[in-house]
Amino acid sequence: MRIKKISKIENLGLYKNFEWDNSCSEFKQFNFFYGWNYSGKTSLSRLFRCIEERNLHKDYPGTKFCLETENGNISESNIDQEVPICVFNEDFVEENFKWNDENHRINPVLIMGKESIGLQEELKKKEEEKQKIEEEKTNIERELKEKSTQLENNLTNKASEIRRILGITNPRKFDKNNLKEKIEELSANISNYILSGDEESKNLRLYRDQTSYQSINTLSIELKAQSLYQKVKNICEKKISAQQIIEKLKSNPELNQWVRKGLDLHKNEEYCQFCGNKLPEDLFDKLNKHFSEEYDKLMQDLKSIEQEINNHNNSISKIQFPDKARFYPDYSKEYEQKKEELKSKLEGNYIKLLDTLITKIEEKKNKPFDILIIDLPVTKLENQINQYINDVNTIIDNNNAKINQLENQKKDTKLKLINHYSAKAIDEIKYYELNNQIKELIKQKEEKEKEFGNIVETINSINSKIKQANIGAEKVNKYLKQFFRDDQIKLNSFDDGTYQVNRAGIVAKNLSTGEKNIISLIYFMTKLEENNFDKSKAIIFIDDPVSSLDSNHIFHVYGFLSEKLKDCGQVFITTHNFDFFNLLKDMVKGDPDGTTNRRSKKDKENFYLIKKIKSNDDKISTITELPKVLRNFKSEYNYLFSELKKFNDSNDKNNFELLYILPNIARRFLESYLFVKYPDGSKFKDKADKFFKGFTEASEKQTTLKILDEYSHEENPEHIQKFPDIHEIEIAIKTVLSVLEKKDKEHYEALCESIK
Repeated sequence: MRIKKISKIENLGLYKNFEWDNSCSEFKQFNFFYGWNYSGKTSLSRLFRCIEERNLHKDYPGTKFCLETENGNISESNIDQEVPICVFNEDFVEENFKWNDENHRINPVLIMGKESIGLQEELKKKEEEKQKIEEEKTNIERELKEKSTQLENNLTNKASEIRRILGITNPRKFDKNNLKEKIEELSANISNYILSGDEESKNLRLYRDQTSYQSINTLSIELKAQSLYQKVKNICEKKISAQQIIEKLKSNPELNQWVRKGLDLHKNEEYCQFCGNKLPEDLFDKLNKHFSEEYDKLMQDLKSIEQEINNHNNSISKIQFPDKARFYPDYSKEYEQKKEELKSKLEGNYIKLLDTLITKIEEKKNKPFDILIIDLPVTKLENQINQYINDVNTIIDNNNAKINQLENQKKDTKLKLINHYSAKAIDEIKYYELNNQIKELIKQKEEKEKEFGNIVETINSINSKIKQANIGAEKVNKYLKQFFRDDQIKLNSFDDGTYQVNRAGIVAKNLSTGEKNIISLIYFMTKLEENNFDKSKAIIFIDDPVSSLDSNHIFHVYGFLSEKLKDCGQVFITTHNFDFFNLLKDMVKGDPDGTTNRRSKKDKENFYLIKKIKSNDDKISTITELPKVLRNFKSEYNYLFSELKKFNDSNDKNNFELLYILPNIARRFLESYLFVKYPDGSKFKDKADKFFKGFTEASEKQTTLKILDEYSHEENPEHIQKFPDIHEIEIAIKTVLSVLEKKDKEHYEALCESIK
């Protein structure tokens, strides 16, 4: 796509109602514009940037325009279409360069690229948001900890109070967790669990009165009277026989026992141990026939039964009965009565029975050869005692049942009291209030954690985009070295997408405006190459690239642009610097001799003049073909003279289109002339006095210097508000040209000849 001409511009700076002059040639591949400062060059670049940005300039929302292209017209109504255009102007520099980020870790630091600057600003904003969220999250966590601690302490203290009231000594039986669970359990209908004052007192008394009662073990008494009686009866009624009973021994039990013991003592003896006489030879035979094995076994059985009876007697005498104080009052009296009856039977009848059996055993020992008949009411006695035992155990069982019932009742009472105190605790410890605050704080904390996670993710994404958008410093440094012919100025890139400018190996803290412009221009061209931008199909607009540069750098800019722009689809360059403009005249090379397939130099380029003129008492910008005097001469000096001469020779000076800037033209022309005429370094006013001396009246000189001094600077705010009298301008221009003609006639005539 190529732009052919700008059909119209409305409401864009000084382009208030611009229409293309059909006498102007249409745009070609290379288009160069010359214009003084404030003539409208930057405004023209902004028109092209609006097309690049697909949006009108924020300062000129009412702009209307029409650009005629090979593919149709572009206007504010279809500005959203994609056009391969890139514009370098002060807006580009402002949007794509942040020369000193004061908040960065290394100062000064450079951020390059509109996207990078936007991302850095967004990153800074997100980092501030992250810090704010962290602070808010910390505050929420601190408040959450305070509220949680307060609630935990309240629960702990209240649980301790309830344990003290109920006499619960083990903290694990009812702690803060139990209280919390209980509160949650009761929360559905709290009022049902609150006791009245009387109910609380009654239940407390009942609960505390029951604390001394415990279950009692029943009596376990084994009665052996029946079995012992049967054993004694059997052995006493048993008859033993002997081979030859010695009647004397039989009739005398004591003697019988004495002899039986003596028999054991005199085994293997020949003499009696009592009298010392020799024992008769048949004595042992007689005695052994009397004391048979059956006799010995009887004695052993009697002894065994006797021991068994004595052991049982001891066990009965050692029976321990429960203390009546352990019984519930309703059973203690009855228990005591039955217990005494049982003890009476055991200690009286039962023990006596056992003693009788012992007596019978002794009797049998003394009369082993006699049958002893025994008939005692043992069964009846044992049944009576068992009945007493059963009666006592029944009382114990009833007592235990009552105690168990009371235990359950105690548990129910304890539960009622715990429910009561737990329900009351809800308001006393501000449970719901604190719990709701805690839940809300937890929710806020989770939201902040989620928000924090999201913003960290966003920050990581931004950092990733910054790295992707970051142009490598190597390529920029390559062009900087080519431009300055050394590597004094270099860029160091950081991981965060920023750059640091170094000069001679140290941080460059005071870059000049010109150096910044050079870096900006190099970045602009590098950015195009980094993005694989197809320059052969693109429109490149570069506004005043040598602003604030010295003459040496002007040549470097020219050489750099000549190389980088030679293959572009269409190029627009504006400048206020006439030396640079003269260099641009040689940017496009003519066809080599003998070729016919390439367009000629004339067909590839065109030159235009942007100027601020007067129209209906208003200042406006316009675009015209470059005057031949500017095209043919490589000095602005001839053009300035031509405009002054044209005004001086004009019959209708009020309608002279450059009327507004004539003081500036006159001043620039006279400064150029005096610089050569008086190369002594003196001030303009001193040189002007020499120039006018002897060739003009004092009033004319004064008027001329006033016009040249006060009304020739665009920076003068007073000049914006007022304009010098036309008659004064006429006198000033006429005076300058008249004195020049008189003082340097040959030079004056040469100037006149040059502009024909």
